[in-house]
Amino acid sequence: MSSFSQTPVFLMLGLLLACLAFLAVFVLCQRRVREGYEARLRLLAERERVATGLHDTLLQSMQGLILRFQGVSHRLAADSVERATIEHILDQADEVLAEGRHQILALRMPVVYGDNLSQALAAIGQSLQESFGTAFRMVASGETASINGDRSEEIYGIVREVLYNAFQHAQASNVELELVYGCDFFVIYVRDDGKGMAQPPRGLAGMRARAAHLAGTLEVLSLPEQGTEVILKVAGEICYQAPRPHGWRYRFAAWMGRTETQG
Repeated sequence: MSSFSQTPVFLMLGLLLACLAFLAVFVLCQRRVREGYEARLRLLAERERVATGLHDTLLQSMQGLILRFQGVSHRLAADSVERATIEHILDQADEVLAEGRHQILALRMPVVYGDNLSQALAAIGQSLQESFGTAFRMVASGETASINGDRSEEIYGIVREVLYNAFQHAQASNVELELVYGCDFFVIYVRDDGKGMAQPPRGLAGMRARAAHLAGTLEVLSLPEQGTEVILKVAGEICYQAPRPHGWRYRFAAWMGRTETQG
């Protein structure tokens, strides 16, 4: 006679208890993920509030003061020492104002996760276009893929910095952002037709360190009066949420798939 622990009823009860335990763990994990996401949304909302306050008060007031000092400077003799001093101070104030805008841009980082990385990058490019009056366009090649959450934010932070440098310092007429969703690598190109760089851009070491944290690389190519190209390259197995299919048919389809966003 078999014991109760060997009966089908006991086995079914054990299986049911195991399923309930798994469901409880799953619900708990889901709750923690949701709570973490909601906390992040609250943090981003607070950052947006602070950024809006700084833009609407501090930067606008500073811009008004700069304009008033410019008016005073224009009433002085062109070759006077006082006018030269004021214009030197105004140049420094412009740099401080530009840095303030940059910091506010950093505070206004959107929620970047997976599918909306390209939309977030397009939005920042269009925002910079409006601020600096430089034409912007974004091009995407290959089949769009979802990017892992933490890596999305790191990639966004690096590219935002590169774009800002292009708009602020390159003196370019056009800035282009290209996203290439390759089988083996996710590659981002930022190109401008500006003056080129006599020296590495500010913050290059930090951006390269962030790229290295992604097991990626950041390369800068620049020629005088011919523009600059910055290339961020990250392995697909590191940043894609799902593995990409391989084979020549897929590669050909990815090469043929190309979309463009005008600024």
